[in-house]
Amino acid sequence: MELTPRQLEELRLGALTAIDGLWFLEVESAYGFEAALELDLEVWKKYGLVVLKRMARMLGLDLTSGPPPDLETVNFLMENICRIDGTECRGEVRGGEVLFRVTRCSWWENLKRAGRERVVPCEDIDNTIFRHWLEAVDPSLDFEITASLPRGDSFCEWVIRRR
Repeated sequence: MELTPRQLEELRLGALTAIDGLWFLEVESAYGFEAALELDLEVWKKYGLVVLKRMARMLGLDLTSGPPPDLETVNFLMENICRIDGTECRGEVRGGEVLFRVTRCSWWENLKRAGRERVVPCEDIDNTIFRHWLEAVDPSLDFEITASLPRGDSFCEWVIRRR
């Protein structure tokens, strides 16, 4: 008996979201929702920095010195950090901004399955985490959520631009 590489990948993706959800629920049970959310945001901010550093190293990018990366590189980094957990997304550089669209979000799907989509402030989490990650790539980057699954849109959409 053997698992295929695809099955192992599905297990990895599921494990990432499961461990986050289980961790959150345990902290919430012990310390309350607000404390769990605050700690979860800090963990995810740091997680993203670790992943971005690893990606940059793999790609031979230096995000700590020299000129900031171009928007194509920013888009590449954001697409791939999101895809790690099974998120389906695509960004498109248009002029001086990136139009970034998430068509499938494993986190949103998990929240809905757990009946917690109205409890967990998804957009607040995105605003905190992605802003933190983008600032690590280039402190002049900012983003705005223009559509969102929690608002009832069929996708999430962000506009990433330099201030």
